[in-house]
Amino acid sequence: MRIIVDIMGADKSPAEFVEGALMAAKEYGCDITLVGDALDIYSAFEKTNLPTDRIEIVDVPYYITMEDSPMSVVKEKNNSSMHEGLKLLAEGKGDAFVSAGNTGALLAGATFIVRRIRGLRAAIGTILPLTKPVLLVDSGANINVTPENLEQFARMGSIYMERLHGIKNPTVGLLNNGAEPTKGTDLHRETYQKLSESDINFIGNIEGRDIPFAKADVVVTDGFTGNVVLKLTEGFGKFMIDQLKSLFTSNIVSKASALVLTTTLKAFKKKFDASEYGGAPLLGISKPVIKAHGSADAKAVKNAIKQAIYYVNTGIIVEIARQSSQLTVKTLKKETEKIGEDK
Repeated sequence: MRIIVDIMGADKSPAEFVEGALMAAKEYGCDITLVGDALDIYSAFEKTNLPTDRIEIVDVPYYITMEDSPMSVVKEKNNSSMHEGLKLLAEGKGDAFVSAGNTGALLAGATFIVRRIRGLRAAIGTILPLTKPVLLVDSGANINVTPENLEQFARMGSIYMERLHGIKNPTVGLLNNGAEPTKGTDLHRETYQKLSESDINFIGNIEGRDIPFAKADVVVTDGFTGNVVLKLTEGFGKFMIDQLKSLFTSNIVSKASALVLTTTLKAFKKKFDASEYGGAPLLGISKPVIKAHGSADAKAVKNAIKQAIYYVNTGIIVEIARQSSQLTVKTLKKETEKIGEDK
């Protein structure tokens, strides 16, 4: 298996991405194509003892910045590392693509270069670091959505959680400001009705306070709200870890307690560490595209590549396309029957 990795345009230096890719190649036995400035790549090689025999380099010194417009990846900067990596994936020269660059550009590039699954709106599915995995869809791709889009997100998220995390018939909750069916905007009420009539395991509306307790396996919302929830969750997780660190280093007694609880504290920290999940897939794209965190370090990059490998091996995209095709046929059949009745 070959994973294409864009090493440019993130918050951390390209060296972190090179190191993470080398770690992944060694640990998971995969081939890696690094797309970016060759000088940065060779410089990173010199600073590590990790083997480089499974690495291929595509020299592209230009990249998409966080300030660039989403469409720049297919227009003004079609010579960038992100564009080149997506093009390699579209041409079948890799099995998956990983990037921590500009989210809007990655979505636009994946949509126009790799292409979406027919009839679907692409969305970012992010695993929240909670007591058990909870998938948040959409976590940043789509600000304006329709009830049909949210139903698609729910279906894609259910397939993802079942295939990748082994959760049979995952529960789906619609993020709202109250549990009652009448709560929220017209969008929420119409989506509630649509999800209730579907074959999705919909448990109703859930509120923000329900998310940390994993009331639903999949939480569905628009990209703006989802991104706010994601950043709040990540920030609060870091806040909790910092508070514990402060608590257990405040005096001699607490420091002694920390020594006794070292294993427990490490497990707690790992549970709330977003880098453990590595990256978030762009659900609805016809080939695996993984969005790594903008501030990803080598460990997070390695785990994003692991996520890409799992995504390929579990056949999630094939199942999403199959179910989408079946729904399209059913919808057309219903519309045809309705036209016949009207006549």
